[in-house]
Amino acid sequence: MKIRIAFQTGCLLLAAGLIFSLNAQNQGMTQLATDGNAPFQLSGDWKTAGSATLHPDKASFVKTTPSTDKNTSLILGKTGAKAAVALGVGDIVLKMEFMLAPGTNAALTLPGGYAIRLNDSWKSPRLDANVSAGIGTLAPLQNAAKAPGLWQSITVQFKRAGQTTAAQIEKLVLNGVTVQENAFLSAPPTTETALSLEVVSGMAAFRNVFYQLLNDTRPVALRNLSYQLYKAGNDKPKELLAENLLKKDTTSILTREWGMGNNSYYLLYDGQLDVAQEADYTFQLAYMSNAALEIDGKTVLPYQWNDFLQNYVPVTVHLTKGLHPFRLHHHKFTWRRPGLGMFVATQGVRQYPLHVTSSLPEPTPIPTIEVTANGKAELVRSFIQREGEKGKRTHCLSVGTPEGIHYSLDLNRGSILQFWKGGFANVTEMWYERGEPQILHPMGSAILTAGQTDFAVLNDLNAAWPDSSVDLSFKGYRLNPAGIPTLTYRTSNGDITDEIAPENGGLTRTITGNLPNTYVRLVAGKSISLLEKGLYEIDGQRYYVRIDPKSKPVVRTVKGQQELLLALTGSLHYSLIW
Repeated sequence: MKIRIAFQTGCLLLAAGLIFSLNAQNQGMTQLATDGNAPFQLSGDWKTAGSATLHPDKASFVKTTPSTDKNTSLILGKTGAKAAVALGVGDIVLKMEFMLAPGTNAALTLPGGYAIRLNDSWKSPRLDANVSAGIGTLAPLQNAAKAPGLWQSITVQFKRAGQTTAAQIEKLVLNGVTVQENAFLSAPPTTETALSLEVVSGMAAFRNVFYQLLNDTRPVALRNLSYQLYKAGNDKPKELLAENLLKKDTTSILTREWGMGNNSYYLLYDGQLDVAQEADYTFQLAYMSNAALEIDGKTVLPYQWNDFLQNYVPVTVHLTKGLHPFRLHHHKFTWRRPGLGMFVATQGVRQYPLHVTSSLPEPTPIPTIEVTANGKAELVRSFIQREGEKGKRTHCLSVGTPEGIHYSLDLNRGSILQFWKGGFANVTEMWYERGEPQILHPMGSAILTAGQTDFAVLNDLNAAWPDSSVDLSFKGYRLNPAGIPTLTYRTSNGDITDEIAPENGGLTRTITGNLPNTYVRLVAGKSISLLEKGLYEIDGQRYYVRIDPKSKPVVRTVKGQQELLLALTGSLHYSLIW
């Protein structure tokens, strides 16, 4: 096993706070309609549609439906097509979705003439500036491109060049993966002020284009600040008693330095937020130990622990113009470094601090401990925490391959939990300091499955699919020369073998068994659409499932969820493509 250890500096961590709006679902952003009318000026071969279907292998394959709603319409262009819109002066945050036909080269050009490549590079063996999200000679951190015919997402926060400063990609996220960050662009800006989408060659579709211009105004200021410093232990006090009050004073700055250094203390700020314009404001606290925030007498961020990474804890509050009383609690533990910060931002306003710089020192750099697969597959046993689940999955196996295609299994359920591309496994939480909470994280953006068992006995095809099976037990695995495991599960009716290996840009799964009334659920999702015999689109062109066209699958809907099943009678194969 090869483990790579890299240190992420506190500087990068704090800079990430500038990108607050990327984590919000289009909050404060303006949508640019793609219905063939303004604001985009279209030139070349464009078509407006309600939906579009492209093929992962056939470059000329296209199906569309008529457009009925300008907010959900898309534009589909062929070689030479260009759509441009003038957005005015200012830094910009942009989010959109795009889809490429096989072999397509497209470009998203930012004001100033900086072109971001949007290419069919999902199988590219080289990581260079020619793959998707490359800019000029600047290569992305990893190849996060998806297969042709699938909707892809891109989010970019861009800072325009100044008189003495170069243009900067503050952050670029492709398909959920950060591929450019704090990158200065060496090319000088052009006089181009428009944002443009261009199909250089091939065929591409664009939809859901949102943007926000950013400026450096400061519409919220602190007024009439005072603080109270209390003696405290590491347990949350039931009440702040007068006999524990150490100091009380007014102040002109928000800082943790009115505390007691490395000792434990409880610092309570009272003051007013002077709001220059009515808007939805996003406040983010960054602190060590515990904190809470009240505005207008209401708790907007409850007292809560912040972890060792000094992460940002956000909340969005609607504030009218004028003065708003606020109270900030900070309970610092003895064994934690002191640190307290409060940031604010709103639509069109770049995030800025309300605290003094010395109040929030850069956190101590911690390593990113990464497992990489070189030459042959790597296997890691770990816990996995799925979003929305209270408990951890405790019997998990993650397989990383040199091809950069990886997956995790729940061995108790015999199920694929997630699959992804790019880097393999972040095991920092397994090995750093105490090694808690023993959770493995994908280094790329993972596609999650339903998380239930993949094998079930169905005497009635209308019966609900079970979460797990008491009749299924994991018996071990054997490795092929490439290090890929073939797993064995045992049931009362016989054994099941299961091999999942990278193939043709995706994963191919081979399951063998001959068990009465036993089915394999290949996929479960909100929608399963047949593209052609043997090829299905899952969840609105999120990924594909390919099966033998001669097989006889069962596509059913149970409790509002669609499922694709195959009977386990011998050996079956299917592929996941994304």
